[in-house]
Amino acid sequence: MAEKGFHVADYVVFGLMLLISAAIGIYHGCTGGKQRTTNEYLLGNRSMKTFPITMSLLASFFSAITLLGVPSEVFTYGVQYNVLILSFFLITGTAAIIFAPIFYGLHLTSAHEYLELRYSYGVRKLGCFVFVVQYLLYLSVVLYAPSLALKAVAGVPLATSIISTGVVCTFYTTLGGLKAVVWTDVFQAVVIVIGLITVFIVGTINVGGLGKVWKINKQRGRLNFFDFDPDPTVRNTFWTLTIGGAFSLMLPWTVSQAAVQRFLASESIKTAQRSLWLSIPGLIVVVTLCCFDGLVIFAVYADCDLKESGKVTSNDQVLPYFVIDKLGGLNGVPGIFMACLFSGSLSTASSGLNSMITVVLEDLVKKRWTNLSDYNATNISKMLAVVFGVVMTCGAFTIQYFSTLVLQLVHSMFGIISGPLLGIFLMGVLFPRANYKGAYLGALTGFIFTLTIATCGMIYPPDKKAGDISIKGCKFYNSTLYLNQTIDGIISKPFVPHSEPLAKLGSLSYLWYCATSVFTTIVVGVLTSLLFERNNDRQNRPRPELLFSIPQFFKSLFCCQKEKSSSDENSYLSIQLHNKEKGRSKDETVQLKEINRLDM
Repeated sequence: MAEKGFHVADYVVFGLMLLISAAIGIYHGCTGGKQRTTNEYLLGNRSMKTFPITMSLLASFFSAITLLGVPSEVFTYGVQYNVLILSFFLITGTAAIIFAPIFYGLHLTSAHEYLELRYSYGVRKLGCFVFVVQYLLYLSVVLYAPSLALKAVAGVPLATSIISTGVVCTFYTTLGGLKAVVWTDVFQAVVIVIGLITVFIVGTINVGGLGKVWKINKQRGRLNFFDFDPDPTVRNTFWTLTIGGAFSLMLPWTVSQAAVQRFLASESIKTAQRSLWLSIPGLIVVVTLCCFDGLVIFAVYADCDLKESGKVTSNDQVLPYFVIDKLGGLNGVPGIFMACLFSGSLSTASSGLNSMITVVLEDLVKKRWTNLSDYNATNISKMLAVVFGVVMTCGAFTIQYFSTLVLQLVHSMFGIISGPLLGIFLMGVLFPRANYKGAYLGALTGFIFTLTIATCGMIYPPDKKAGDISIKGCKFYNSTLYLNQTIDGIISKPFVPHSEPLAKLGSLSYLWYCATSVFTTIVVGVLTSLLFERNNDRQNRPRPELLFSIPQFFKSLFCCQKEKSSSDENSYLSIQLHNKEKGRSKDETVQLKEINRLDM
């Protein structure tokens, strides 16, 4: 690693970021309603404006995994990954047009409450379990990634950075609730953008200008933006990134509690939808900045690969190494960068903590103790925050035993675990005859099939088509060993295909895992629902507003009746009962009836 390290100014800047985050939690814990009710603690009194919701959505997405993983991906494989920005339009459209109106219109608190209304309470518990497991694993990676970077660039022990970050995140989430999470996300989003721009500008100047950065990357084959190869085994292609990437990232933006809680915290459905659409430019800017940072770093070290020279042990460390190596002389700049990384982790971790608290409270605790007072429910929420914070922090220590790049690890994790959950939600919305039997078997099949593919990929690693690297600028290049193994200092590592039959299955690109899981869940789920459908299943089919809360054009694609059915009045009575349980006013119920009338 680099010989340079953190200056006192860097520690001051980094510590200041942690203090401001904690102060926001203290402020929201001591003002307003002081987080004494579950409505304020978990949903911000359902009164959040467009700006904080938009910024919170952005900050929650841009964890240290994105900030470390995307530059590493571009450094290793090329700028093709930037095509992923096209998938944001499909993801945001799905969330804004389909799911946000459904969740907001039903006045839910937990996203999985929809699964009970649509299928059964058992499916709701399944959704809760899958979400908590997936997010505990995800947040463990989120905490580990920046801690590894801090250890690499400043020599800070891994345990120290993981524990300190976990404690600060747990502290302000426990004390300040969703309002603290959202407004801390706003502050941290600003820090993230400042850090990325700083790296890009200073790095470009160091190389000798943007033109030279572009020229070096083009010579080394890292500017292939559009590869239209339809082969799903190729790591990054146009189709893999736009379609496969859309499915990989769809759950965190559509039906995960982290996203749904922001829809529900908005002051109106229009605010939620506006926030989603306004997040697209921010997503594009930050991902593009991360990609360009990767190009800049590659240009700087193009003639002496960092990993081959022993400067880093993993390409996930190239960005923090660059910051210390090239910006270490500017006191405070490395501190800004590390604050940027940890801001991304804090925003994602706090959002995840708050979401897990909500689903466990709503899906399990309140179902078990139906007469639980709001005061006690709020206290239980705060205790859950502490428990999950401890589990998440402990889990971060186990991630060091995985050798995969963090970006691929997270996408694979989302595909295997959250793919079946997304499939259940989509099946419930798109197929009126889907039932709980199909949901169970579909989710189980989707999980097993995708896990099998991922396992085969680990046992028989596919050709990742990494770009060539060079060592001709390294001091050790003239050694006999390297002279005999390279041509003009360029190292190419040819791939030797596996002969085992299962190797072909494992060659599927990790970005297709989630799509594979979703479609397997839906196909098996729908077929199972039709095969084991009973006569009374049709009579007890879920009411219309559980199936669709979208324009008539989309409904007509999925065999929904345009005419009002005779069961509409019974559906309205069901809404009244549900709204009474959720605390909705009579006026809100009338408004929802009108919305459903227009939608039908």
